[in-house]
Amino acid sequence: MKRIPLCLAAFGAVVACRDQRSLTSPKLQPPSAAFSDGRVAGGNPHFFFLPPLVKQAAFAGVFNPNLKPVVVICELDVDVDGHPIGCSGAATISPGPSQLDPTGQQYTVNWNTGQPAINPDKFYRIQVFGSRGGMLLGFADLDPVNNGSQLKNVNTGDFIGLVDGRTLPIKFRIELGAFLPSFVCTDCAEQTVSNDGGIVVTNTGFAGASFPSPWIRPEVLKQLGSDNVVVTIERVRPEDVGGSCIPLNAPGLQRRPQQAEGCYRFTTSPDVGLFALDVTVGLCIEVPSTDARFDAAQLFKVEEPVGEIPVVFALRNTAAAFVHCEGFAAAHPAGSVANLARALLRHVGSWFTPAFAYAAHEGAGGLSGSFSRIGWVLPTATVNFDVTPGPEPQQITNGEDVTDLYNGVGVRFTAISEGREGCSDGPQVFANNGGGSLSTNAVSLCSGEVAGFSDAVDGRVRVGLDQPASKVCIDVTPLGEGSSGFLVAFEGEATQTVTSAPGIAQPLCVESVEEPGIQFFQFAGTGSTRAIFDNLLVTFGPF
Repeated sequence: MKRIPLCLAAFGAVVACRDQRSLTSPKLQPPSAAFSDGRVAGGNPHFFFLPPLVKQAAFAGVFNPNLKPVVVICELDVDVDGHPIGCSGAATISPGPSQLDPTGQQYTVNWNTGQPAINPDKFYRIQVFGSRGGMLLGFADLDPVNNGSQLKNVNTGDFIGLVDGRTLPIKFRIELGAFLPSFVCTDCAEQTVSNDGGIVVTNTGFAGASFPSPWIRPEVLKQLGSDNVVVTIERVRPEDVGGSCIPLNAPGLQRRPQQAEGCYRFTTSPDVGLFALDVTVGLCIEVPSTDARFDAAQLFKVEEPVGEIPVVFALRNTAAAFVHCEGFAAAHPAGSVANLARALLRHVGSWFTPAFAYAAHEGAGGLSGSFSRIGWVLPTATVNFDVTPGPEPQQITNGEDVTDLYNGVGVRFTAISEGREGCSDGPQVFANNGGGSLSTNAVSLCSGEVAGFSDAVDGRVRVGLDQPASKVCIDVTPLGEGSSGFLVAFEGEATQTVTSAPGIAQPLCVESVEEPGIQFFQFAGTGSTRAIFDNLLVTFGPF
């Protein structure tokens, strides 16, 4: 059997080996050498070809054993000057599946150059992809010759023989970060997932995804010709995406400004688009340990690239126990926002429990029908009537009109006092401390030194919402032993009413768990008894 050697075109050197080619070969000259891996400028810094194809390279990254890379060999077209101009339309060669060598921290594909036989009059390119149809990691061009018994690395002059006369072991190393735009992996995952499903978790444990079976649509499988897809997860710094993971100018999110650490980009290579079944995503979020408002934190997805009008979706909450968040606070990427107290994980599966509690080893999870950038938003408006909303709050004075003051957080106040003869001065609503009898302001129908109000005498406060709410709460303090207050929520044609115990200060809450949600609500002292209302909390969705 005749042995067919190959000459490797590498590192920008011109392929030589003419002394080994038959004088009758129609190839006038070899192409300019083309080679790409982590040792050359412009190459993927986390991909390296290994001996015997080339000499051993120096590398310091972390080997990734969680892939099923694909090697494809194509025939090259060459211009008149002998430069390769890309793969021709000829059929490609699939030398076989890659094999993982965990001990050697490498992948290997054995290419039998005789099945099918390569043409010594053509040039060929070895290409390594993360998956079929996915990201190209590196390539090397080869020039078959008619004579000789070894491969020649033209750049170094080293010779490499074929195994058994015609088998070339193609060995290569792939490290964490090879699939990321920045090539930097501090908190990331890159893993092959088949249509049978599986779980992918970042190297820190701070984010992950759980894939059901089957999660890839049949038409996509047919198009790809394979069910192996590389899933990537990478942590995103808020300052690198405009200061907030989920754009605040997204429709429906203008009233939901609270965000901090806990932002990740989920992708597939190749892009499979919409999933056949929802995938569970989980990530750690950074929240203060003492603020019960964060019990309503919800995961959102924003489609990338982000346009002038961002496309944002709320993810239906679910448990994500595969995520672990110990140390999340101390693991901020360089330069990231770290202005909250400490990182603690909230299991979002229990949304509206009366007692707020954190869990140390559970994931904040959501169900997603496709991948993109995913983060969390606090969909809660809080009003204590002492300070103005916004990044630079100002003290509210006693008797100040607050009717439209909190429109920016999604709530607006109106006094309903028609036919009453009490303290109401019209449709305006005020912040009032009762002439100093209260240490802080409360909401009132009265502009004078009266903080409490009653339904029968003064009227009631109506709170309109710029989007439906799933829960509303307000603190009530009855004025007198027999006094009480009520809260009534309006949901379409239905209403829900809760009333405080006589003489007992307590929070009043109404919760809606189905659409259309709470459109507006009202509160006042019951009957002719007065009550003080303060500390309003509104949670916008989900239902």
